[in-house]
Amino acid sequence: MIATSDAVTVVQSYVRRARFARAEAITVRWPRLLRGLLRTGPHVAEIPCGTGHFVTEYAQAGATVTLVDACPEMLAAAVEHAVNAGVPAERTVLAVAYVHELEFLSEVELVVMPNAALNQLACQSSLTDMLTALRQALRPGVEVLAQVACTHPDGGVDSATFYDAARQHRVWLPDRWFDPAHAGGAALRRRRQHRDDARLRIEFDYVDPAGHSLYATTVELALFSIQQLRNAFTTAGFVHVRFLPGQGGLSEVLATTNPGAQR
Repeated sequence: MIATSDAVTVVQSYVRRARFARAEAITVRWPRLLRGLLRTGPHVAEIPCGTGHFVTEYAQAGATVTLVDACPEMLAAAVEHAVNAGVPAERTVLAVAYVHELEFLSEVELVVMPNAALNQLACQSSLTDMLTALRQALRPGVEVLAQVACTHPDGGVDSATFYDAARQHRVWLPDRWFDPAHAGGAALRRRRQHRDDARLRIEFDYVDPAGHSLYATTVELALFSIQQLRNAFTTAGFVHVRFLPGQGGLSEVLATTNPGAQR
């Protein structure tokens, strides 16, 4: 499966965002299911890794870590983050790749898809096609853990570090403060959020200490119900699809590659 033009455009937008993203990644909430999955010190792949969301957890677990991202600048930042977190170089594997174009990850036992990456990827190509490509890159019996922004039966949406349904929409709000020395010179991230039914549009503006805009970008995310996710994972060849609803944060999906599925 070839990466779509939309996917290429999104990756290009992260080239300039990489300088700020390290400071953003450290604020992402760890998945509640992750610690239990890391007890055996498995070979874990974070896909897409951005600047490395949970490398501290991987280091503490003694895991071997494969970092996968289509943006080389993001991957370079992830490597630095992993080194600083204590992941040894001999236990770190790197891959510049789109999810749609992954080569076979023969040693990986656990895949982590962090911070609603699945929602963003689903704006670039079919969710089922993307999950099928991921499953085909994994051996049978691999666990996949994804943090996902889900819709609720009452019409609500999971909260995240980048979206809060209770805050105003379509207006600029101060979102996060940074130490400029660790965030590419940015002191503040402003956010403007908008929901259009099953899609979120989040605008970010990174501002220096003098109040000047350094970089602005937009992220779009598709929203799913639990049933839609279950159907997509099942159709893509996953089994044992389980959900942990978000409790003031993102929901979590845990699924297993089907031992009987063919590559």
